[in-house]
Amino acid sequence: FGVAKAIHSKLTEQTVLTQHGHVVGTVDYMSPEQAILNSTDIDTRSDIYSLGVLLYEVLTGTTPFEKSRLYSAAWDEVLRIIREEDPPKPSTRISSLGDSSPSVAAHRQSDAAKLSVVFRGELDWIVMKAIDKDRDRRYATAIGLANDIERYLTDQPVAACPPSTWYRVRKFTRRKRTLMVSMTGGILLLAISAITSGLAARSSWFSAQQ
Repeated sequence: FGVAKAIHSKLTEQTVLTQHGHVVGTVDYMSPEQAILNSTDIDTRSDIYSLGVLLYEVLTGTTPFEKSRLYSAAWDEVLRIIREEDPPKPSTRISSLGDSSPSVAAHRQSDAAKLSVVFRGELDWIVMKAIDKDRDRRYATAIGLANDIERYLTDQPVAACPPSTWYRVRKFTRRKRTLMVSMTGGILLLAISAITSGLAARSSWFSAQQ
């Protein structure tokens, strides 16, 4: 994709290095871990993400995030979108392209409604697994992605599957950790206040009875 990283071999003094602290890559195909400043923990799963974006584009005629939005937003906002926002599934995206939807569908010898039905399910799962924010949930290798596409084409069960509800809850909690801590603290304070008020009222009732 025009950007390479030496993983195992030692670089020489003559090697031209990308300056540390810079973000390198085309934003349309950039993985969430690449959108972190000073990140050096990049591996082949970033390439899987980029392949997933290409597959998304082959199916829908567009990339997961709207180009107009990415290229008009401030740089920090672009990186935040890539790191935090989940793009729509291909089946959803193909039906929300507006005026360009008929043209995209025509190039695929179909219409938007039919494509949405075709994409729904296993193709959605394959693409969304490849571009998952959590790289541990992506395909580990390009061969794994290719094998799942082959399984889909030959009507075999695919390895990809949608994330569980528990996984989504944990993911949301990690993203909204500060908010969750504040909410939990507020709930605890309310509970303590209610218990204290109840005990005080009970104590007053006993005193009145005596």
